[in-house]
Amino acid sequence: MISDLHAIFGSVSSAGVLAFLAAYQRGYASEIARYIDVDLFAIQKQLEKFEGEGFLVSRIEGRKRVYTFNTEHPLHKELISLIEKAASLRTKEKKATPLPQSFRVFFWDYHFDQLTWEGDRELVMRRLLTHGSWEAVTWLRRKIGDSELRKWLIAHQGRGLSLRQLRFWSLVLAIPNRQVSAWMLSRQAEPWGQR
Repeated sequence: MISDLHAIFGSVSSAGVLAFLAAYQRGYASEIARYIDVDLFAIQKQLEKFEGEGFLVSRIEGRKRVYTFNTEHPLHKELISLIEKAASLRTKEKKATPLPQSFRVFFWDYHFDQLTWEGDRELVMRRLLTHGSWEAVTWLRRKIGDSELRKWLIAHQGRGLSLRQLRFWSLVLAIPNRQVSAWMLSRQAEPWGQR
């Protein structure tokens, strides 16, 4: 992303400042300089320049001057949109990890060769959890770890999984039994759940 912004804004320091603040919402000069491995003086000058132009605002916190985007600037939304677009283009370029060929059987209704882990993560997780073999589920657990898998199941309230699958994951991932029961009750209350 920084290289794309560099092409637009003309320097690594300006691109780095914008990318850092877009990702973390706030930052101070030495922190940004360390993060993007650019000379501190160049970052300080860039922060002062952006603040002078009204794109950033700063305040003193302890012994540090902390910078954030100026949400009142007339071009704020466009600037954030540009940074996000640069990030999404970079993500698409990296969208290259194909799924193991043994998973093809689980995605019979998709163009399997076009699926990637980065681009189709939600679909892959849901399909492997609901229809995957033990080997596929083991691959998924290695890929994201049990902590992330637990967060995902809780965020999605176990949608798509059978009661048996939910009970299994509640034991393996220590999801409270009452939480799983509540998911099932809410599912039964939906019109399709009553059929």
